[in-house]
Amino acid sequence: MTFIIFALPRSRTAWTARFLTYGDWQCGHDEIKHCRSLDDIASWIGQPCTGTVETAAAPFWRMLGRFGDVRVATVRRPVADVVASLQAVAPGAFDTDVTTAAMMRIDRKLDQIERRLPDVLSVRFEDLATEDGCRRLWQHCLPYPFDARWHAMLDGVNIQDNLGLTIRYYHAHAPQLKKLAGLAAHRIRADMRPTEREFDGMTFHVEPFADFVRDAETLITDHAALVGRKAGLDFNVPLFQGLDDIGALQVMTARSNGRCFGYLVSIVAPSLDGPDIREGHHTMFYTAPEVRGLGVRLLMRANDALRERGVQQIIMRAGVVGSGPTLGAVYRRLGATEFGQLYRLEA
Repeated sequence: MTFIIFALPRSRTAWTARFLTYGDWQCGHDEIKHCRSLDDIASWIGQPCTGTVETAAAPFWRMLGRFGDVRVATVRRPVADVVASLQAVAPGAFDTDVTTAAMMRIDRKLDQIERRLPDVLSVRFEDLATEDGCRRLWQHCLPYPFDARWHAMLDGVNIQDNLGLTIRYYHAHAPQLKKLAGLAAHRIRADMRPTEREFDGMTFHVEPFADFVRDAETLITDHAALVGRKAGLDFNVPLFQGLDDIGALQVMTARSNGRCFGYLVSIVAPSLDGPDIREGHHTMFYTAPEVRGLGVRLLMRANDALRERGVQQIIMRAGVVGSGPTLGAVYRRLGATEFGQLYRLEA
């Protein structure tokens, strides 16, 4: 078990990290800035007797479920006071409006953490100036009896990070940190499963690629026969699984009583058209012919799920193999427009 305390900057967070470093326990401070991958985060949090106080990680609180049993606390300080403190420590380094907007976004995430996660302890900034407030935080995070002498020794000590060095570090590593933030946001969206919806006894939902491959082998074999491919899993299964593992795949299925009657597999990735654009690329698409109208509804559900994941444009193939040519009319009915033609050169 570990603990994470989420807070805004300038909320006595460096002091709190030192205060909660006790016995066998090590409490870090803004450790997220040293991470470059989700594996880095998992490895750090996975260490025994480990905690951290984070001032920039609150927007990614939904990732906590991936890291096992984590105790959570928040430290709350009014946004206006945080901005004033930042400007007092580093005059001219922070634009008031931009900084206020950024702090308000994080503060709203602290609200979400307190509302949506179980057993969250919330303390106010001013509580950390009292023994009672520190005692409550200690008892929530650490397995030891409260040490009043330890608190008294640290209570009057001014412990702060060098804000100038921190700013310089963030600027120097901005591309790497932005990449990690994008990956985390991607993973969060991938973990958000859409609600199942009914169609003639059929349920539509996103599921892990491994479950789809396990249960839909007969349907995949029928699909392969239709398009003239070898029977069975005649495609790059390890690559599809790898994409699913990093949140870059969506498998939408249609099932009835557990049996799979249709699937649409889509790749979710950044777009070459712009740094802030995400694309969904439909790949494997098949429905059992005995269920009329299922293909259109499966396509609509898959597109809805992609939009919920933040996808702005969806690429749909028609006229490639199988009964593909008929899909063009379906795509146009859904509002799609032609986007060139697809050619293949055998090298």
